[in-house]
Amino acid sequence: MKTGMMGAAILAIVAATHAHAQTGTTSAASPVAKGASTSEADDNRADDIVVTGQSTAFANTRVTAPMIERQSALASVNDVINELPGVFVAEGDAFGSSDWATSISIRGFNSGGGGGQQIGSTIDGLPNGGSGYGGGSRANRYLDVLDLKTVNVSQGTADISSRSNEALGATLDYVTSDPAAESRLRFTGAAGDFSARKFYVRGDTGDFAPDTRAYVSASTSRVRDWIGGSGETRRDHVDAKLLGRAGTVDLTAFASYDDADEAEFGSVSPAQFANDPNHDAYTDTWTGLPYVDQAYRSTSRALRKNLFGYLKARTELGEIKLQAAGYYHRMRGRGDFAPPYLVDVRNDGAGSPESEYLGGATVRGSDALGKIYFVTPNGAAAALVAGCAGAGGVPPGSSPACYASNATPVMSYRHTHYENDRFGFTSDLDWRHDFGVVQNQFRVGFWFEHSRANQLRDWHKVSNARVGPAFDGTPYYVQFSTDYGLDEVMYYVEDALTYGPLTARFGIKQFFLDQSRTELLGDRSATSIQSHSDPLINVGLTYQAPIQDMELFAGYSQNFAAIGNGPLGQPAETIRNLRPETANNIEIGARYSTGRIQASLTGYDIKFKNQIVSISSNLVTGIDYLEQQDSVYLNVGGVKSRGIEAALAYRILPPLTLSGSYTYNHSTYIGTGNAAQDDDVGVTPGQQVINSPRTMWVASADYKKSIFKAGVATKFVGDRNVDTKGAAKAGSFTLVSGYVGVDLDAVSEQLRGVSLTVQATNLTDERYLAGADGGSAFLGTPRTVTASLSFDF
Repeated sequence: MKTGMMGAAILAIVAATHAHAQTGTTSAASPVAKGASTSEADDNRADDIVVTGQSTAFANTRVTAPMIERQSALASVNDVINELPGVFVAEGDAFGSSDWATSISIRGFNSGGGGGQQIGSTIDGLPNGGSGYGGGSRANRYLDVLDLKTVNVSQGTADISSRSNEALGATLDYVTSDPAAESRLRFTGAAGDFSARKFYVRGDTGDFAPDTRAYVSASTSRVRDWIGGSGETRRDHVDAKLLGRAGTVDLTAFASYDDADEAEFGSVSPAQFANDPNHDAYTDTWTGLPYVDQAYRSTSRALRKNLFGYLKARTELGEIKLQAAGYYHRMRGRGDFAPPYLVDVRNDGAGSPESEYLGGATVRGSDALGKIYFVTPNGAAAALVAGCAGAGGVPPGSSPACYASNATPVMSYRHTHYENDRFGFTSDLDWRHDFGVVQNQFRVGFWFEHSRANQLRDWHKVSNARVGPAFDGTPYYVQFSTDYGLDEVMYYVEDALTYGPLTARFGIKQFFLDQSRTELLGDRSATSIQSHSDPLINVGLTYQAPIQDMELFAGYSQNFAAIGNGPLGQPAETIRNLRPETANNIEIGARYSTGRIQASLTGYDIKFKNQIVSISSNLVTGIDYLEQQDSVYLNVGGVKSRGIEAALAYRILPPLTLSGSYTYNHSTYIGTGNAAQDDDVGVTPGQQVINSPRTMWVASADYKKSIFKAGVATKFVGDRNVDTKGAAKAGSFTLVSGYVGVDLDAVSEQLRGVSLTVQATNLTDERYLAGADGGSAFLGTPRTVTASLSFDF
């Protein structure tokens, strides 16, 4: 498991080695450089100010084309949603370069940020396969921000047809852009602070056959960490999409490939931040002392390769619309860390050279015998000097002062490998028929997914710990290799009746899961569990009010999250009574939409009270495990959220639009009902949920006339807990960002498609703590300036 925060001792030891670096913030609410808008003249109108979403019984908002256009060509697709109501996105830098440091919080539910995986994500309506660091793939692994059309954000409940098994809270549907109607070749180059650079090319075919067009895009980007500059993140990406028609069937095909190699950021406690807001827990210079170099930034990395593709078919048979889709996803990844020792896994005999140091045959699945910190000249484990207490804040076992002068320090380069292969298909039927004055819509759908995943951890010797992090290619120890299997089925049924201005909906959906876990090394144990949700209710009303252009809505739904992989590591008797998690969601609100004004107001009440937690077995009564297990998993406690969300966009003049949003979110923990169990789980009932600000607001202004465009945006984020007990807090912050640019289409036909934008985030260079990391938090990024230039041919 990756270490989120190194100890204060390391920070003290290496403080003198840090080079001074700027610090500041990142903001998705802030407008950023040109580059993210592509080709959808028919779908993304340049004057579109709509943020209120579709007409449904639940709150939903969507990212508009101008919001995407304000983003840098190097931005992450996760960042574009940050100015929508209820949404808090935190990233390690202004470009979303580290998935480890990325978190999203909506209404007290989190994706990352120390709160688990409780927010669903889909790509063009198809499941992303999970967003967890260990084997999951966030949306930024699937598409380039320059190929993004919009993101549909359902803050509480998504459409009943949404396919996700971790959407206990919100759902994010990332929608890819469509091929352009006319042929075009676009080149975009972007550069900015911290050696950021990106090159992007996209070719649109236009209609090369009747009703058929496509595009292929490719990009490569690089950026260095903003703290010390020793860590570089590299990303290469390809997207391709085709729209076509075969007879009466509309076809859509999409494929993407992403190859990312990310340097990480380390989190710090609020006290460490107060002492030094310019540096995190990682170091940027190799010292030759493993205790310090375990925090070397370039050895803490995330490598991921993702291949994803789907084929959709749609057709109409009279009043019936049919859609089917099939998809495939393959992920290969690795997480790196450098522990300051070798694991002793083979008994080589006292005084004999250690085989872990010399190399040779790999030990698979054995238990660790101990740790080796230093070796003698002949490769044997060095003996610790009796009574030595260490020096300079370094503990005795890791201190050179506690060994003979000819002892050599040793350390490992640990890899955790992730593999995930999954495929699935979906089908949907939509029948609309008028029964006199009543319009009826009946929908039914199905989803099946089969996935197989593996996690393997191996340990490699660092070749020379005094010189650098280069490591032997052959591992000396394979600690574990675990397979996970999942077969999942979901169905939904919904009927909607419309009579005059009133529409009433009633639907149910249900999940069935067959999960398994198999150890491929050691005891080769196997565990499986079959679970299903109750039929999940989804009901709602929408009413076209007498006030023109106003709609009222109210809804009740039950959200669902599957049992995660963690409990599968326990014997069957300890998990046989587990149930998937569910949350009950009530919403009521109003939407108002005219050509100049778009507004929405939503109130919500959510209760999630069957959270799956691990509790020490001695604190649980009524369950006898013969004292064979240290802990058991139970469905107890959860989260209670109440709040309001508001959004407004107002076009004052044709070239000037003002917009903003406000969020009040009172999300607190529900306890187990037992104080000892609450303390064991690590929650304080009544405390605000980790990483969930109680108040947020956004205010922005955008101006575009002739060839010029400019804008400014401000986002305020209130105090947040960075742990689940409420003992550690991150202070509020306000970010101001701006952009200026020119689109030269109007100057001459020869300059059509030429644009230049300069953008800056965190103009005031404010220091702040960003996303939580379970008791600590990541530093907010500094003022960051980027520029991008695009050419169309």
